[in-house]
Amino acid sequence: MPDVHSLKVFAAVAQNLSFTRAAETLFLTQSAVSHQVATLERELGVSLFDRRGRTVELTAAGRVLVDRARRVFAAMDEAADAVRQAADPDQGRLRIGASPTACQHLLPESLREFRECFPGYSLAVSPGDAPAIADRVLDGSIDLGILIRPDAKERAGKRGPADATGRGGRLAYHDLFEDELGFLLAPPHPWARRGRVTVRELAAQRMVLYSRTSWTFRAVERWFVKMKTPLRDPIELGSMEAIKELVKLGLGVGVMAAWTARPELAAGSLAWLPLPGGRVRRRWAVATQAGRALGLAEQTFIGLCRAAAANLVAAGNGPPLPLPLPPPPPPR
Repeated sequence: MPDVHSLKVFAAVAQNLSFTRAAETLFLTQSAVSHQVATLERELGVSLFDRRGRTVELTAAGRVLVDRARRVFAAMDEAADAVRQAADPDQGRLRIGASPTACQHLLPESLREFRECFPGYSLAVSPGDAPAIADRVLDGSIDLGILIRPDAKERAGKRGPADATGRGGRLAYHDLFEDELGFLLAPPHPWARRGRVTVRELAAQRMVLYSRTSWTFRAVERWFVKMKTPLRDPIELGSMEAIKELVKLGLGVGVMAAWTARPELAAGSLAWLPLPGGRVRRRWAVATQAGRALGLAEQTFIGLCRAAAANLVAAGNGPPLPLPLPPPPPPR
């Protein structure tokens, strides 16, 4: 079996798809990295990379080893955390993944309260879209993921986390709230002045949408299919704030939940209308590995996220469809 050092060298090459960049991140020479990978391939009796000139790609065996190596690293981190917590229960680490919207609206209050409850914990926050966050929860590189749950069509189409890991269905979801997508418009837009949208007008509009890799984009894409209207050449951006600015300039029509643009709607710099022909709802949740017992710190953080969502609703800045949720179960 390969040793941990060999796995870390291999994982660095797999992440960078470059022996040179891997050597730089590991503070090793390129020849040392190449020798380590060659030794690993010889010990396993397989090729882990396809090397074509300067291009490096993982083989099928390499992709399998990457997945297993991440599990090994996650298990080692978990063991180290368990040892530290056994020695000092007030010490620990919480790794959180969250969508950019959650980072802006939900995390600040939750993290502040968590820090007061667990001052000795180290916190790490990784932003990303829901599919990537789900994959990282599954492989153990983060503990909790704040994301939009994939709906039944997403899971049935196998376009969720199973795409990358082959392990879809192993996530547990702790629901926070629901929201509804609608059209975000500049006030002078004809739809905004009229106060309604007709399906036959959709094809003539340029849409400004959140990243194609997100489940929100896929939900919007399916809605356009349902409306029998092609989604032609949308502008894709990885920032809700950037989408709002383009919409203000009249460069297109956005699709997002009203609560994410609450200040602009209140100020009158943007307008929001529901989608015609049926609602498109999203359910926000905290994702964890299914079957994994949650520690007190993790359960507390989930409770704080629920409280932050409830506070947004109470302040008039939150999602319109809060869910009645039970408190998290006591630690095992």
